Amino acid sequence: MTDTETSTKDVDLPALQADLVDLLQLENDALPMYSVALSALRDPALREKLRVYREDHERHARDLTALIRELGGVPPVLPHLPTGLLKLGVQMAGLPGGDRTILMAFISNEWQSREKYARFAVKPYPPAMAALIGSHAADEEVHYLWATEALRGLGCGEETLAGQMTLAFARMHGSAADLVEGIGRRSNEAVLRLIRRR
Repeated sequence: MTDTETSTKDVDLPALQADLVDLLQLENDALPMYSVALSALRDPALREKLRVYREDHERHARDLTALIRELGGVPPVLPHLPTGLLKLGVQMAGLPGGDRTILMAFISNEWQSREKYARFAVKPYPPAMAALIGSHAADEEVHYLWATEALRGLGCGEETLAGQMTLAFARMHGSAADLVEGIGRRSNEAVLRLIRRR
């Protein structure tokens, strides 16, 4: 028995697996958005920072995939449906406006990642998982803060009307995605409970 299996014997395994699947799908949402943004950003410094942050998301996906497998689950390879496609659409909508609108769209998606990871990071997971998810949450905070600072440098900080509208859209967009993804997470947990009863 592995360390993770031993440390999860007293936890609600279907709920834990559903959380991990939800987070992995969040990473599966983010990776195509990063690819779109990277392909269109003109500023080499912005592109390089985004490339580094995309590597964080790839690492998060590998970590979560390994945990799900270790717990006997099947890691999803698709993003959240339909919200992952909507997030990608938002990122693509920013392309025609150049670096500024690309980052505005990026923030609207990154806000939700930061918020979701922050909520999951305070859940009572086994210590090793809690540390890993906390580390991922810290990465998401860094990504979001970098994007807000980058936008400020492009004249679209939170003190501007465009910055305030970006943040309002991010909250609305992220909250709606959370609502839909929460339904999917609860459905996944219910299915996992049924499977365990057999």
